[in-house]
Amino acid sequence: MKKSIFTIITLLVISMSSASAQVIWGLRAGASIPTLSISAGGGSVSADGKFSFEVGPTLYYGLKDNWYLNSGAMYSLKRFDSGDSETFNMHYLEIPLYLGYAIPLGSVQTYVQAGPYIGFKLSESFADRSEIFDADYYDESGVSNFNAGIGIMYGINIKKFKIEAGYQYGLANILELPDDYDDYDGPKLKARLNSLFLGVSYVF
Repeated sequence: MKKSIFTIITLLVISMSSASAQVIWGLRAGASIPTLSISAGGGSVSADGKFSFEVGPTLYYGLKDNWYLNSGAMYSLKRFDSGDSETFNMHYLEIPLYLGYAIPLGSVQTYVQAGPYIGFKLSESFADRSEIFDADYYDESGVSNFNAGIGIMYGINIKKFKIEAGYQYGLANILELPDDYDDYDGPKLKARLNSLFLGVSYVF
């Protein structure tokens, strides 16, 4: 499933790039606030993250009647408190594939876009996982190398700049279970990664 999603997005990005006349390249950067949604045994809690950021190249492939596709390769840092003034950091490469629609409002052009994204963990650093996931059993587990979800974004075009705000809703369980999980009798712990984003894109 993971390989299929990655293959489809890769092929679409390559096919978009091949039609250079219809592709606009740009650079996106901005701040984000991540959130961990943690559930176990029918209950759930949320852990708010710290100021984070993301940056990377982006491209826009024009379709018909104000429709377009937006993709790219974003480096994304997710930061959380882990107790005793320590932070828990996750570094991701995220590849979105959003379907967008341009909405003219008088002399201002706005747009909205939404679609799936996948993320690949590049690295992580932490003080104590149990402070994050509140379950000592998972001290030896870790965070999955794969993440995926749905994103939505709204923006305004100002010449070559795009001012935009968005939200990512995680669908994948990013908690990697330990090898001896089958011997554990407690409730299964799941963690989804969400993120609120505010940034700027510059198109060339």
